[in-house]
Amino acid sequence: MVATTPEGRTQWLVEHLGKGADSRSSLMAVLPTREDRTALQRIISPCEWELQWTGACREAIDAFRQTSPPIVICDSDLPDGDWRQVWNILASEPKPPIFIVTSRLADEALWAEVLNVGAYDLLLKPFRAEEVIRMVHVAATRIAPARHKLLCRSAT
Repeated sequence: MVATTPEGRTQWLVEHLGKGADSRSSLMAVLPTREDRTALQRIISPCEWELQWTGACREAIDAFRQTSPPIVICDSDLPDGDWRQVWNILASEPKPPIFIVTSRLADEALWAEVLNVGAYDLLLKPFRAEEVIRMVHVAATRIAPARHKLLCRSAT
């Protein structure tokens, strides 16, 4: 039986969606603030997800080209630009990632723009564990079979 408290739901999500006996999910977070990185790290740490950090457009693009993570979580505003600059480059890569934009504003126009340009979704801040875990898990299930091999690796 699943607990009905927020802590119980989050624990269930981590156990059933954030962990896998034979795979690790790889994602990159493009977050310029320590506050956001700390919050996301707290949520991600119990999960078997490998997380790569960057904090600016150029750094994110360079890191993506080196490691090609299948999922990228990107802040809407970055010190050297914004999510659009990162997405425009990554979307043209041979294996573009599932791209999730984060924002403090529950802005319907931003959400519509994110979806219209082909990015995956908008994740609101402050981060909620249930939403982060659910969104990353669902994004991982949408990866094309060719990308799925890059996402799931042995957890030995």
